Amino acid sequence: MRLRAAHANGSVRGHDRGYDAGSTHSAVLPRIRRLIQASRPHLRSEADVLRQAAHVATADRELLYTTFQMDKARFQLVMLTQWMGNLRGRAANALLVGTDAATCHVVRNASMPCWVDEASPKLRGKQNAFGHQVLVKWWYAKVLSAGGYRVIFSDSDVAWMRDPFAHWDRTFELQGLSDIRSMNVTTQRHHEITCMRGWMESMYEHSKRSIYPCQSTGLWFARDCVACRAFFDGLYGYLEERPNEWEQKAFQLMVMRYLVGLGDELPPLRYRLLPTSRYVNIEFYEERARANLDVAGTVAVHCGYLKAMGDKFEHLELNGLLARGIDWYEELAARLRGAAPRNRTHRLTLRRKNRTMVTVLVAPFK
Repeated sequence: MRLRAAHANGSVRGHDRGYDAGSTHSAVLPRIRRLIQASRPHLRSEADVLRQAAHVATADRELLYTTFQMDKARFQLVMLTQWMGNLRGRAANALLVGTDAATCHVVRNASMPCWVDEASPKLRGKQNAFGHQVLVKWWYAKVLSAGGYRVIFSDSDVAWMRDPFAHWDRTFELQGLSDIRSMNVTTQRHHEITCMRGWMESMYEHSKRSIYPCQSTGLWFARDCVACRAFFDGLYGYLEERPNEWEQKAFQLMVMRYLVGLGDELPPLRYRLLPTSRYVNIEFYEERARANLDVAGTVAVHCGYLKAMGDKFEHLELNGLLARGIDWYEELAARLRGAAPRNRTHRLTLRRKNRTMVTVLVAPFK
């Protein structure tokens, strides 16, 4: 807990003025209530998706979305709660897509809107054990982009520290979180990018000297543009034909193709990796703080490279982000229920990757 103590002055969390204000609850409450009601019909077609997107999007047709499937222990519910709570008022611009009715039943009972996906094609194959929802997200990207929406995709293990819409650099058409293993993106000898750990090498060709951009597919921003629509259509088509290929590997390959324009018909995609001073994987966020690099301007941290849920929760708790999100959303949910907020008194014990256990306190969720 030394890291949290060192950050006790709150400066590292980089909150925007007004983003954490209590009045945000009053402003977002009626919108969340309406979204919970609007999310009850299942999404059965592209038209349904675009119709529901209109409920969520801002006046500028911008929205944030995620796709997920509930686990038996409901750890995913706790992660979603921190995600929604750390989004603050932007929770009202979030499209939460569940892979089945049982998933959304649990989420709505926790006072969050949830749309059941019955619209995306059911893909064959094992999806490399990452789950059906990781491919579903690219179908939604394709449909929303074709419908003229500007989208932010965020996995639920992202903790938002600032307003994602206020800090969206719209001069770029597509941009995503760097997965380069560095707290401050640099190129190594011979312009190598240190992207992979050992277990990842079998998933990439020529991984030691990867020409790929090394982007995480857990957090990205996309404008509505011809090149974006072509890219999403191309990527989804590629994955549809190769359902066992890791979607993040496929992204690295496909995005490079769209950086080259095709005459007047398809302009080059204006693309970049997001700056690590504002968007970063959580372990490197902690390294930046220890190295006295700027963390005050951080907009979002992602629990990347942490495969075990116990490791994700431990790092979120260490940085005060788990409690921050859960407490904020629990207060909002209490207002929706017309009851007092529940205290974080439930002890949640999870296994880390190294087989040791970690315990965190959350509000009762079963």
